Amino acid sequence: MWQFPHGDLVVIDMAKVRFYIIYAFLWTIAWLPLSVLYLLSDFAYLIIYRVVRYRVKVTRANLSRSFPQKTTKELRLLERRFYRHLCDYGVETIWLLHASAKAISKHIIFDNIELFDEAYKQKKDVIAVFGHYGNWEWVSSLPIHTNPAVTIETLYRPLKNKDFDKFFLNLRSRWGCVCVDKNRVVRHILQNKKSKIPFVLAFIADQTPSVNNLHYWTNFLNQDTPFLTGWEAIARKTDDYVVFLNVHRKKRGYYHCYIELISASPAQTAEFELTEKYARLMERNILENPAYWLWSHRRWKHQRKE
Repeated sequence: MWQFPHGDLVVIDMAKVRFYIIYAFLWTIAWLPLSVLYLLSDFAYLIIYRVVRYRVKVTRANLSRSFPQKTTKELRLLERRFYRHLCDYGVETIWLLHASAKAISKHIIFDNIELFDEAYKQKKDVIAVFGHYGNWEWVSSLPIHTNPAVTIETLYRPLKNKDFDKFFLNLRSRWGCVCVDKNRVVRHILQNKKSKIPFVLAFIADQTPSVNNLHYWTNFLNQDTPFLTGWEAIARKTDDYVVFLNVHRKKRGYYHCYIELISASPAQTAEFELTEKYARLMERNILENPAYWLWSHRRWKHQRKE
């Protein structure tokens, strides 16, 4: 709060001021080519990993439990590669602010997209599951490549800061991707079905369930792990196609996403069968090149009760 000499009071929202300062900085550097942004990523790596030590304890614990057969030297190398990629992910996401459809299409390729057309012809919708692997933000460019009659949607968790929430919503919807509040997903699907709007709804399904939703556990990366099951319940109820978005990092700044069928008839599967299939596919994806998964999140904060 500031007070001018004549006595008027002006309330300053410092959170909003900080947001606009950060936004102005990001908006400006986003004009830089990726080759230059990667130089910033190299510098950010030194700060985030060497100086700030951002979640290093969490990352180190996750890696050591997931790969008990690796030596300390091998684990530290993997740790460094992860932080380098994390910084790359950051500048790649900033780059999206001004990236054109033509530019992003060169940097992430979608393969076997015909599965969506097949589902459309069968008058079925699609539940797509993937994880925090590679650059999950770039998956939002999927609408560039799909049938315009089909709406591409993704779940999101609203942020407490309304300004940053709007920022990420705008970023993820640049090419037509519709962001659906995770708290309204069932209602949204019912509205789509009622309005006969064909859709592909993407779930990032490797997040940790809340303590009230620990319904399914399986061995994942050498550990007893709970998985989200809400998307499976929806798929089995609607009998829509379920696919896995298998993302690979080909080289710095270039990704390949293969769309892999999990089930064309989910209603005929047993409970948690689809979740187990997803867990195995996600694990395979990670093990092919572990450095590109989000090791800094607290994936194993829950313990199964006996």
